[in-house]
Amino acid sequence: QTTSNYTGTTAVITNNYTYTGLIGDTKYWLRVKVTDMAGRVTTGGAITQTTKAAGISYDKLEVGDYIAYSPAGEASSYSTTQDGAERSGGGTQTISKNTSLKWRVLSVSSSKVTLISETIPTDYLALKRVEGYNNGVKLLNDACKTLYSNSNLGATGRSVNVEDINGIMGVRPSTTLHYNYGKVFASSGKYYPNIFADEKTGYVNNKYGTLLGQSDQSRWYSGVTQATTLKGKYTAYFYSLSSYKATNTVEHALATGQTGNAGTTSHASYWLASRCGRNYYDDTAFVFCIFYVSGGAVREDALSNAGTMVGNDNNLNFAVRPIIDIDLSRVSIGATGRGTDTAPYSIIAK
Repeated sequence: QTTSNYTGTTAVITNNYTYTGLIGDTKYWLRVKVTDMAGRVTTGGAITQTTKAAGISYDKLEVGDYIAYSPAGEASSYSTTQDGAERSGGGTQTISKNTSLKWRVLSVSSSKVTLISETIPTDYLALKRVEGYNNGVKLLNDACKTLYSNSNLGATGRSVNVEDINGIMGVRPSTTLHYNYGKVFASSGKYYPNIFADEKTGYVNNKYGTLLGQSDQSRWYSGVTQATTLKGKYTAYFYSLSSYKATNTVEHALATGQTGNAGTTSHASYWLASRCGRNYYDDTAFVFCIFYVSGGAVREDALSNAGTMVGNDNNLNFAVRPIIDIDLSRVSIGATGRGTDTAPYSIIAK
């Protein structure tokens, strides 16, 4: 479009022009030359502009593609002592950022891509007894958010959870995984970690919780309470990853933390930021558990239970594995690279 504004005999002209066929991430020079009606030529100074890389469409990304993601932030470590209290139940621990991690696509939609660390970080976290159950999910998520986010890219770190692994494995929890799944059990023991009263699977003093799903937690909890009535829904289960995806598939490699698509029987162990529960073996007391991956399987284990074992000394010590959720409206992915280990797709802010 061209618009003109005349002041005396001088024409002020604005031209809008769209250039096509330009190469992304390249500096271009524009110089304007004006010839007046008398044939006099005036040449303006050069204007420079670097184009932004266009990237590839989200539907070209595939599970397992490598992305050249880098966390950004000053924090290099995260302590389990938060808001004046130790939250893991295992004594003050420090989780350090791993700067050598590679990142792969776990899932992608039109609005979001989720990355997972290719391998398992070497920093471990012990979750112990009641406080480990009360705060395990928040500790895991907050540590990953603090250490692995990048606000410039609209990227938020969190811990991998059981829904992530079930999704990549194609697993839908049901009685196929455990015959008691979904059943509600009355507990003879009446003690519960205080977070349980807010969980949707918890039934405390004749009322179900309404606030928290198994992978939700936004505040700290502490301590134990004795209920008059206590019930819980059976949400614990076990399954071998290789029962759903062959060991030489990218899905199995992502779930086990293997390099490439290695079909190996060597597996690291890491937490899943998801709580679950089950009845005790003699059906007398409800058990409060957290999921993890170990030995090529999704598992759970008790941190405490509602009977005499409340405050037991179970001490599970596994790695903290990060996931990154990235808002695709904020980034351009794949202007360079091939999505491979040696040539990962680039990622830059729009």
